[in-house]
Amino acid sequence: MKKRVYSLVLLIIIGIVITLVKERSLFFSIISLLAGFILVLAASEVAVEGFKGFSEYTGLSEYVTGIVSSLASNLPEAVLALFMVFSPHLKEVAILTVMLASAFNGLLLGILVIMLTYKGESIEIPREALERDVEIMRITIAFSTIILGTGLILNIFHGSPYLPVEVPVFLLVAYLSYLYFISRGSKERVKNKQVRSTKWVSFLVLGLLGILISAELISGASEFLVHELELHVVIAATLIAFAGSIPEHGLALIGARKGHVELGVSNLISGIVQSIMLVFPILAIIIPVYLDGYVLYQFLAIALTLWIVKKAIIDDGKLTLDEGVSILMTHLLGIILFDELSWLI
Repeated sequence: MKKRVYSLVLLIIIGIVITLVKERSLFFSIISLLAGFILVLAASEVAVEGFKGFSEYTGLSEYVTGIVSSLASNLPEAVLALFMVFSPHLKEVAILTVMLASAFNGLLLGILVIMLTYKGESIEIPREALERDVEIMRITIAFSTIILGTGLILNIFHGSPYLPVEVPVFLLVAYLSYLYFISRGSKERVKNKQVRSTKWVSFLVLGLLGILISAELISGASEFLVHELELHVVIAATLIAFAGSIPEHGLALIGARKGHVELGVSNLISGIVQSIMLVFPILAIIIPVYLDGYVLYQFLAIALTLWIVKKAIIDDGKLTLDEGVSILMTHLLGIILFDELSWLI
């Protein structure tokens, strides 16, 4: 583990240097992308150890720790969206980027389930997750459907269909209430085996620092490439959402590969919900959201694909290979059709 930490420190230093240079060229953007991908892989491995240690030290269940890790790994994506919101030409891209990040999390969830169940095994979902996560998924589906219906009505009967100002407040209150209740219900201290070591703190700090820097490298380079190639707003949002979601993807996949299955699954499931219930409303409070065809399609896709995930979980309390394939194909189709809309609208 020491070698990995030393390697990560070196990569972080290189990443900081590249970030400070800020050269705007095609070649430098490609270098930034490559450096970001390498850094996020190294940082994710160390961060997984940090979150695992945090779980053992605090006595929280590994599934709840996955939710915490998802909040942390969504941070770069949220910061990127906030920066874009204040750019006159990137406001719509910022909104679509956040919503597409939810789709990419679902896509990776399908891949993760397939990766862990292709030998005939299954992923057991803890009882705690069934009680808490299914409820927040239901709320997200309901809110997405209501917003979709509101947008359709406003488009038909109103000339300027903007998202009502009270909507993001309701979304935030609902998600913050969810976090409060799971924190109250998950104080499960490890009896007779209390972990005293705090080595996990340095792993966590280094891992999160690496994730943040890699997100800056990947997202910054992606933005430049999008502008340089003059891509459509939908294609731009898709590419930036993919790049911005890389930190979370690396954390979940590497965590599952190292045996922390609950951490990886809860990380991705939480990421799907957080994009809509936490990051999106923060942006919607800052700027008015125009409910055009692209945004409404995303709410439709999120409601339907999240229902698929919820149904797969509550059927028998576990995820299997066929359900992983269904989740993967549904999210993939949603992303492909959304990009197809850029040629029609």
